[in-house]
Amino acid sequence: MPGSSAAPPGFSEHDPAGLAHYLLSFRWPWRDRDAECQAVDDGLPLWRQILALVPQPAARGRALEIGSPPFHVTLLLQRLRNYDMTLTAYATDGRTHMSHELDSPEYGEHYTFRCTCFDIERDPFPYPDGAFDLVIWCEVIEHLTENPVHALGEIHRVLRPGGQLVVSTPNVTRCGNITGLLRGRNIYDPYHLGTPLGGSRHSREYTLRELRDLVAGCGFSVERAEARDLTPSGVAQRLFRTFMYRMVAPLTGATYQAHLFLRAVRTTAQARAHFPPWLFAPAHLMLHSAPLGTRVVMGENDGGHTTFGWDAVRSDPSGVRWRRAADMADVYLLSAGPLRRVTVTLARGRGEVQVWDDSPGEPAVLLGSTAFEAGDEWCDADVRLSTDYEPGRRLHVRFDVPGGVDVRTVAAHQSI
Repeated sequence: MPGSSAAPPGFSEHDPAGLAHYLLSFRWPWRDRDAECQAVDDGLPLWRQILALVPQPAARGRALEIGSPPFHVTLLLQRLRNYDMTLTAYATDGRTHMSHELDSPEYGEHYTFRCTCFDIERDPFPYPDGAFDLVIWCEVIEHLTENPVHALGEIHRVLRPGGQLVVSTPNVTRCGNITGLLRGRNIYDPYHLGTPLGGSRHSREYTLRELRDLVAGCGFSVERAEARDLTPSGVAQRLFRTFMYRMVAPLTGATYQAHLFLRAVRTTAQARAHFPPWLFAPAHLMLHSAPLGTRVVMGENDGGHTTFGWDAVRSDPSGVRWRRAADMADVYLLSAGPLRRVTVTLARGRGEVQVWDDSPGEPAVLLGSTAFEAGDEWCDADVRLSTDYEPGRRLHVRFDVPGGVDVRTVAAHQSI
């Protein structure tokens, strides 16, 4: 994608008028001048705050922008930050790519923005592991309808260790929502019939505490998380904001500013499928499995790997954590390579461990099983697998244990 990291004369990220002038200089066939002026006037405070969170790399970096249209942030990032941009979108008509041309005769710039279209809640991201130094995920998470944890797991995968994630989203507890509810107004978005972009309606907004918990729980280290107001207010709004910030917030611990901003780092730790009960109904979550790897440590990364038959996480004074399996309990693993053995670390129970290849829509194939009897000390039970396992398919580990058993880890290996 062509672009320059040098700003044109009279143009800097600290100059709102210059930024607006730059963005409004671009033309495209169906552009409505009045609507675009309003969009830039409303959006520029937000875009400037996003820009402030994006680090400037010394060497040319690689950035993935999730949800690139209508490209205002794209233009600012490629002009003012040192990244090669990869763009994405989600189309309602099933297309896999979309292109959009923008032209600024005044600045001598012409761009053909090409977006890869996919569903970030369900599809694997079409990029290799560690492909990016930065992921921009701004004004997107509130549009997701089902599973932001899948998106965070894929973001973790495509970021290099040390790479950064920048998130922005409206604050559900903002003063505007509170005053709307007090006036009897519905705060939910209207339906967006006719939009060409999938998920354009806000489905679920977050508090600052929720956003921080979700991102950190999925394996990121949160560097910065804050709530901010972006636009000036009238006298009545200022009085209400002052009351909420000074009188209510100290009592509740909540934030009431309009927008949330977060920056996090992808560490070397394994991604975790974190399904907090404030976001996912536990009764329904028992029906969902989304394994991320070949090793499960109870109380650490068991979310998405465990389904039916498990008690809550327990721990002993030394910090060892485990979960007790009921008479029948299931764990799911996933591997990109061949597997020959599954090892479970368990205690206080007896029964059988079975390992199946039972990917959805396919006949289940028993790959191996072993009987065990475990006392009070932790011990390992190994299940040798046949060569029938196909890499990339779900591996189903079932505990058939009348009376239950405590389980600490479940891990699959490529060697016997």
